[in-house]
Amino acid sequence: MKIFVSCIAFDEGKSGISDYIISVVKLLLREHQVDLLIYKSDVEIFPVKHDNLRYLGVRNYLKRPILSMLWHLYCVPLLYSFKSYGLVFLPAGNRRLFARYPRQTVVTFHDLSQYHIPEKYDKLRMFYIKEVIPHYLKKAPHILAISENTKNDILRHYHMDPSRIKVNYNGYDPGKLITSVTEAEIRTKYGIEHPYMLYIARIEHPGKNHLNLIKAFELLQDGSCGNYDLVLAGGAWNGSEVVTAYAENSKVSGRIKLLGFVPNQDLAALYRHAKLYVFPSFYEGFGIPMLEAMSCGIPVICSNRSSLPEIGGHAIQSFDPDYPADIAAKISKVLIDPHLAALMIERGLQRASLFSWERHIQILLETVHSGSE
Repeated sequence: MKIFVSCIAFDEGKSGISDYIISVVKLLLREHQVDLLIYKSDVEIFPVKHDNLRYLGVRNYLKRPILSMLWHLYCVPLLYSFKSYGLVFLPAGNRRLFARYPRQTVVTFHDLSQYHIPEKYDKLRMFYIKEVIPHYLKKAPHILAISENTKNDILRHYHMDPSRIKVNYNGYDPGKLITSVTEAEIRTKYGIEHPYMLYIARIEHPGKNHLNLIKAFELLQDGSCGNYDLVLAGGAWNGSEVVTAYAENSKVSGRIKLLGFVPNQDLAALYRHAKLYVFPSFYEGFGIPMLEAMSCGIPVICSNRSSLPEIGGHAIQSFDPDYPADIAAKISKVLIDPHLAALMIERGLQRASLFSWERHIQILLETVHSGSE
């Protein structure tokens, strides 16, 4: 089958949506031809190479946010003929939609974090999310939400018919987590001097909640968990300067490791050698790093907000992300109790096995096939 995929929300490969696009395209290419609508500057950094992959290059000046929104919404449906495609896939429905759709279109919708995190975007982008996106999302032939939490948000804020939205859970890529990098090598490379707890997320304030995690880490320094480092891996994003400034001025700044954007090979090693994964985000549509950490045999604690308890199930311990003391208490609870940590690791491995990109792709293709019958 010939498939059209919009890669306009690729974010130069540095976001969760870009990881999602890469994972889905990689699997689709096994059996299908994929035509990828992509900015010319992103062609060079798109990591998937395949004989079945063809690029539909887009001029870089259209990357400007307002131009990109309008061009994708109104021009793409007119400029391209979709008759030869068995599937037209819009993998970032909360970012880029069409004003009119071919009937074989499937939209994946990730989250509505803007409703949960005050001042995440300016007024223009909030108008786009609150008025433009719902107007055109309602016209889409097929809509997939990546969690029940995301589906419920769409229903709550966009007032849509529940039967129009199907949940299709994300997966994770076990191959991405294979590494030969040793603990000594990874600690030497990034200056990690002690056993460490890990959080992988772009440095975005306040949404990813790095500040309260750092404050929780500060509370641990006088107790039995004071011999750990806190490792934060992720590129700078909106508000990162607030997090960086706080970390640099912290009384335990020497134990806080801000690594920046980390390549996959090193991410795998960071996961595998961590003692605990902490996921304090105020809002996530899904939370793939949780599954990656579980599959690497790391106990996971997370925020009790959004999709995280849904995805973590019985394998996680949760906390209120508004309160550093609660985060610190859960960190301490797991780190000082090896029996609890072992139980969480066992349950985490079982939980992670329930999610895969193969299942995700199966539902995606079944959705478009059922619509064509």
